[in-house]
Amino acid sequence: MPIATVTRRFAAVLLLALGLSCALLLPATPAGAVAGSDRLVLNWEADGARLNVVGAGYRARDLVEVRLGSSPIQQARGDENGRIEVTVPETLLAAGTSGSSIVISGRSVSGTSRILISAVPPKAAAHGPSDVLPWTVGAGTLVILLAGFWLRRRAGSPAATAPRGYRRRHAA
Repeated sequence: MPIATVTRRFAAVLLLALGLSCALLLPATPAGAVAGSDRLVLNWEADGARLNVVGAGYRARDLVEVRLGSSPIQQARGDENGRIEVTVPETLLAAGTSGSSIVISGRSVSGTSRILISAVPPKAAAHGPSDVLPWTVGAGTLVILLAGFWLRRRAGSPAATAPRGYRRRHAA
């Protein structure tokens, strides 16, 4: 086998291993929900100290009220597209446990009353096995690659000791 072919194969395997390692080491985050015109999206921030509330379809730059159940939390003003984005601290949500209703009420683009309701999602209790899996697979791949390189160097190459142009026909 010519040296150039070995080099190409080695480069291809190395690039494949690097690509898989990079893909596995990316942080695992849940896909965010798309906020359509009739959706209220609630997501906990990474540290779990704040709840992001996003609603759409309200009158541009209009004032809306954000409530937890029947008690008001705060008021917010929409952007030029009628999208409402509010960050609610956990201290204001102390009364509301998982499953409590978050309500955004205001005026729609046509001037009618618009109310979006959603439940407070539960916070993640702890880290699970899915947080460790990418690191485990990446480390296993690295160990296998290093072991392969070490064993290949240790075994030696009989072609390196043979004269140029000589091909081994029989295994020893």
